[in-house]
Order: sequence, then structure tokens, then C-alpha cells
Amino acid sequence: MIVEKPATQIKISQGRNNANRTISAALGAAMEMRVRTIQTLLFIAALLISQIASAAERVPFPDLDTEGYCTALVSKMLVKTEQRIERDKCLLEERALRARLEPFWYLVKRTESDRLKKNYLTEVRFQTYLTVNSFVASALGMACLDGRVFCSPDEPPATTALSAFRSDYYCYLGSTDAKSDKFRNCSTAEKKRKEQLAKYWTKIPGAKKDWCIGWAFRRDFPPFQVLSNCVADDIGTECLKQTRKCR
Repeated sequence: MIVEKPATQIKISQGRNNANRTISAALGAAMEMRVRTIQTLLFIAALLISQIASAAERVPFPDLDTEGYCTALVSKMLVKTEQRIERDKCLLEERALRARLEPFWYLVKRTESDRLKKNYLTEVRFQTYLTVNSFVASALGMACLDGRVFCSPDEPPATTALSAFRSDYYCYLGSTDAKSDKFRNCSTAEKKRKEQLAKYWTKIPGAKKDWCIGWAFRRDFPPFQVLSNCVADDIGTECLKQTRKCR
């Protein structure tokens, strides 16, 4: 014998089911939101830790004894008044140079800053920002070539001047299989370096170009890698002298 439930009981049962589904959906949404919130917080925490670690590794800009350097520079001058004038002029030039270099110091790699500190900043005669200048110029020039810093390109780019140089032989030295990933990666990297270098090649002094080319093709390294390293300081110096706009 089948006993039918009253309509009221059916409606109550359906209402409970609907309520349970609503509660389940709400709990699911809350749980999903909580998971997303936790993921977001973890991402932010990781980013902050990365930034803190990066800041901790970054070497502070060198605080040189330029007063000692400038005093030693003019110490052999006999006329005290002229000595004081030249010393003050030296200090003024050092402050101006420091102001130009400091914004780009972050580009200098830790290994290079360690080399600067170890090999140069231990003597009074090197306590000048002219010493730091070459390290910053080279790092800035490489950042231009890598595209990490925007530097105004030459117009027109020197594409034709570099078209005769090929890297296949030097990439082949690293991998005798022209179909290997190593060979293809080398060729791709060299092509990119060539395109970047063409943007800044025109303004490089002729004597420097000749020297770099001769040096590049006498080494067992991809030529555009060597050429980029060779002229990086020239490109960076243009930026620091503001003959090339870099930002």
C-alpha cells in the first residue's frame, strides 16, 4: 500500500533541499574565495620576500672620500689660493659626477661592484667617481643593448655595416650539430645581439670599431657577444654625457 505524503510535507521537503543546496553553494563560494585570498596573500608575501632579498643583495652606491682625493690632487700646487680654488672645483665636479652616476648604479652587477671595491677603492688616488664611471657606463651600455633601459637609437641604424659579419662558424664551435638546440639558441641570440647593436653602432668612434672587430674575430666566442661587451662602455658614456637620451 502506497501512502502519499501530504502536499505540505512535500513543499517543506523541497524547501529544505533548496535551502541545503543554497547553503552548500554559499559554503563552496566562501571556500573558493578563501583559497583565492590565501593564494593572493602567498603571492604578495613571495614578492615582498623577493624584493627584500634583492634589496639586501644590492650594494649601496660607493660613498667615496672625494675630499681626500681632491686635496691630494692639488697638494703639490705652490700658491695656496690657487690650490684652494682648484680643490673646490674638483669637489664640485665630483658631486656633479656622483649625481649623474647614482641613478644607474643599480645596473652594476654584484661581481663588478665587488671588483671595484677590491681592486680600486683601497687607495686615495682612486677615491674619485671617475673610477666608478667606467663600471656604471659599461653596465648602462649593456642595459641599452639588452633592452632593460630605453636608449635613443641612431638614425638610421647601421644594419648594412654589420651585415657582412656572421656567427655560424662560432656557434658551430660550440656545437658541431647545426640542427641541435645549442646551435639554434646560439644563432638566435647572435641575431638578436646584431639587431640591437645596429641601433647604436653608428656613433661608436671608428678606431674603437676597428679594434673591437679585430678583437672579436680572433676569439672563440660568438662575435656579436664580444662586440656588445666591447662597445657597451661607449654607449653608456653617451648616456651619462647626455649625448644619447637614456631612461
